[in-house]
Amino acid sequence: MKRIAKLAHQLIYDNKLLMIVSLIFSVFVWLFVTILLSPTDTVTLRNVPVEINLSNSAAAEFGLEIFGQQDYTVDVEITGKRYVIGSMTSESKAVKVVAQTQYVDGPGKSRLNLKAAKARENDEFEIVSLSTDSIDVYFDTYVEKDFPLSIDLKAENGITEDGYITSDPVLSEKLINVSGPATEVNSIETVEARVELEKPLTQTKTFDAEIVAQNKDGGIAHYLTFNKDNSVVTVTVPIYLVTEKPTAVTFKNAPLSYHTAPLSYTVIPASLEAGVQGVEDEKELEVLTVANIDFADLKPGINNFDIPVDSLNGIKVITKIDSIHVTVSVPNCVSATRRLPDSSVSFVNAPEGYEVGSLVSGVDEVTIVGPAESVRNITVQDIIVTVDLSNADPDAAQETLAAEITIRDVSDCWVYGSYPITLKKK
Repeated sequence: MKRIAKLAHQLIYDNKLLMIVSLIFSVFVWLFVTILLSPTDTVTLRNVPVEINLSNSAAAEFGLEIFGQQDYTVDVEITGKRYVIGSMTSESKAVKVVAQTQYVDGPGKSRLNLKAAKARENDEFEIVSLSTDSIDVYFDTYVEKDFPLSIDLKAENGITEDGYITSDPVLSEKLINVSGPATEVNSIETVEARVELEKPLTQTKTFDAEIVAQNKDGGIAHYLTFNKDNSVVTVTVPIYLVTEKPTAVTFKNAPLSYHTAPLSYTVIPASLEAGVQGVEDEKELEVLTVANIDFADLKPGINNFDIPVDSLNGIKVITKIDSIHVTVSVPNCVSATRRLPDSSVSFVNAPEGYEVGSLVSGVDEVTIVGPAESVRNITVQDIIVTVDLSNADPDAAQETLAAEITIRDVSDCWVYGSYPITLKKK
């Protein structure tokens, strides 16, 4: 008894020991209140993901897939002891919500009932309600088709500023691949590349297009994917500065002496009213170049060329004509032929593994044009025949390629005509 009294006396009068005992007692009281007497609370778990599993369902057997929205979430209200559910969120994954897919047996929009359950049966809380009892999901079989693409260019304030004209917009591709639910894809009547101009243009510009598929009733088809590789379709709107300038031609592959003494020519009409691309100020432009004539197309005397106006690059002719006539005079020249052996042909830029076997047909003879004395002095050894194999087909046993023919150490002669060569691969 004395020992107990002594311990009681020490406990009462020893402040440090009294503090330790009080702390232990407080912990026991807190645990008792928290676990046994904790009040019941209600918590809402926000944005709990909905599981949609088609495995072993009728939908899977019929080849049905989900199109459109696939990531659904709901809010789940739960109740339980505060110490159990107080810190729970959707990230806790204590609750799983599953869409019931067993009644999906055909294409179209289906309303799927939702069922919520505890992820672990022994968790001490109950599910009270869901923010929604069902979701609408679109099911169909997958299909893909190619459709021709048209342009829908909207320009409320006009396409061009004053002093400029345009021509037909240019698509980056003529066909577009459309994939998605069979019902929607099969209903498509037209597919358009839509571009809307915010203001009139003064320069050619390329836009990323919005692709819109319209069905036979004029509505918009949904749940579609355009171009599985996600490539962007562009629309280029050509813009031309309107001007009127003299017409002219240029020459290519000209012998050196004709750079300092160009050939004379005439162009009919001598001037044109036209739109020109890539020019912001018409003062920068002196003439309209309507042709780039190759010396390989020129023979002695008078050479005539008719150039369709719709073949001009970067020029849109406004003058009411279908073609432009060019006459090129080649004076004081003659033509002569030279027969060439197959051994005169050389090959360059062969693809790896490509070996030339034999010539099926080579260059029998070439036509040379130039001043009489210069032509007379040209021998077979002066003529170089080269075939560029960089674009040859390694899988072709036989193919025809163009030969490039030049004349060595001559500044006033050229080779007239084109010369295809047919060769066999080893």
